[in-house]
Amino acid sequence: MEQITLAAKPRTAIGTKSVKRLREEGKVPGIVYGRAFGEAVAIVIEAKDLRAALSHGAHSVINLEIDGRSATPVLLHERQLDPITKHLLHVDLHAVDLNEEVETMVRIVAIGTAAGVKEGGILDIVAREVTVAALPGSIPDHIEVDVRDLNITDAIHIRELPVIEGVRYVDEPDDVVIAVLPPSKVEEVAPVAAVGEPVVAEPELIGKKPVEEPEA
Repeated sequence: MEQITLAAKPRTAIGTKSVKRLREEGKVPGIVYGRAFGEAVAIVIEAKDLRAALSHGAHSVINLEIDGRSATPVLLHERQLDPITKHLLHVDLHAVDLNEEVETMVRIVAIGTAAGVKEGGILDIVAREVTVAALPGSIPDHIEVDVRDLNITDAIHIRELPVIEGVRYVDEPDDVVIAVLPPSKVEEVAPVAAVGEPVVAEPELIGKKPVEEPEA
């Protein structure tokens, strides 16, 4: 397992103005919690260092070094992004024991084009994330699911997800993850007459003799 180290400092400044000033200085406020810390600890991290650490994957184990404490393994629990700039605004970190299983959400990535989609069907990713249990160092960044053999009305359930060593799926085995839906039916619309002009169908003449023209 790759070792990722991240330095942080205890944060005493609280409040909107203080947090805004930290961000303007290129820092990200955060909280770290877990048995290793007892009560939650407010921290501040250099934004560039945090981005570098998270670039290894959302579920990578990070050795967090806080002034006055020894390095503690943590996982990213939640991050808040600016909706426009996508800059990190806040992070929650969770201290973990590398020998204890943890539960977390892992995103699903569909691979390939489903056969049913080529026939007009619609690929529906019902669950974009699934819950897994694993040791902190065994959590995958994502789970790839091959959908190429799916026909219209076919589905992939939790029990059919790829087997990953050291990873256990927590959700119900029969829960649907991905499905191919039938194409939407377009209803035929009757012709509409112009305003003020009713549509009149000409009657069909059945069994009526044609009118004979008089002989010259």
